[in-house]
Amino acid sequence: MSNLILLAFGVVVLSGILSMVEASLFSYSLTKARVAAQRGGRSAKLALEIREKPFRAIATFVILSTTVSTAGSILVGSYAASLFSNLGVGVFSAILTFLAIIFSEILPKNIGERWSHIIFPIAAIPLVWLSLVLSPLVKIFEIITKPFTIGASPFMTSEEEIALLTKVGASEGTIEPQEAEMIQRVFKLNDITAGDMMTPKPFVEMIDGSKTLRETADFIKSAKHSRFPVYEADTNNITGVVHQRDLVGGIVSGDFDKRVSEYAREAVMVPELRLADDLLRDFQEKRSHLAVVVSDFGNVVGVVGLEDVLEELVGEIIDEKDVAPELIKRVSKNEIIAHGQTRISQVNHFFNTEIKSRKTVNGFLLEKFGRIPETGEKFESGGLVFYAEEVGPRQIDRAKIVKI
Repeated sequence: MSNLILLAFGVVVLSGILSMVEASLFSYSLTKARVAAQRGGRSAKLALEIREKPFRAIATFVILSTTVSTAGSILVGSYAASLFSNLGVGVFSAILTFLAIIFSEILPKNIGERWSHIIFPIAAIPLVWLSLVLSPLVKIFEIITKPFTIGASPFMTSEEEIALLTKVGASEGTIEPQEAEMIQRVFKLNDITAGDMMTPKPFVEMIDGSKTLRETADFIKSAKHSRFPVYEADTNNITGVVHQRDLVGGIVSGDFDKRVSEYAREAVMVPELRLADDLLRDFQEKRSHLAVVVSDFGNVVGVVGLEDVLEELVGEIIDEKDVAPELIKRVSKNEIIAHGQTRISQVNHFFNTEIKSRKTVNGFLLEKFGRIPETGEKFESGGLVFYAEEVGPRQIDRAKIVKI
């Protein structure tokens, strides 16, 4: 009787160890594996190798688990049959099955999943040796299953998974909410265009390059921005970008008769559909802070700055020279007055909402109303109520927006 109990105990424990190590393999984070491998240690490096190419380890687990369960069932069943009647064998089998479910499956797998970062690196070395011993069988399984796994990459980390992990990390307190939001914003950069972020042309301060510093002195002193597109003859003919600092320096030096164009630098021209992440690289490579946005027909439609791209990462940045106060006037915490040319993306920044639109407030509301609305008409979307505050003959000049 004692021999039967020892044999059954051995089968349950051995099956439990295999289940625990197998669960730790699938729960062992590939990122943690790489970090541990960089810190050194043979077991950590082996764990990373197995985690990156798990087929041999999985095949080894299948062979060992099948062997243990099959051989164990035969041996324990035979031994029990020699000691008990048919009824006794049935009762013993029921008890053993219950214990196996608890101690060979549920408990070991929970432990393996919970402590995978400790268990799997420890098990890596013996697992490699077992894989070598069973390599002939493993190789056969690999040949048989290879046609069914061509092109499969189940352990590739996707952008969606990383985004989900940041949300989970923020909810669990592992990652600061601000950090999680910034990571989420990084992934959205390749969905945002220069046209989405730009300041529309009617609100861009431009300067005539043919004029002298004497003629533009008042404009330079009163300007609300630090950089201006420079044009010649026509505002669609941008010849460069000039910094307010350089113009002020010229005035201080007494060079009143110099033309503005003499202080201009090469302008960065980008199409409306230039993606935000590409635009960020443009600013880095060309060491520029301002780009002129042009349409498919080559007409200037606005400007976009490095600050606009950074705002997509960290949220709205308001300084003493920002264009936002011209477009948006904050009435209270939950209410603003927005100019019709304000981008919906800017409204989202202020209210932390996610209205899916690349239009201006004017374009968005005209699309939703399907006509020129009457003053005071409202439309609700994405947790915001839009009121047509000032309406012109062909457009909505201003809208009151209230968060509900």
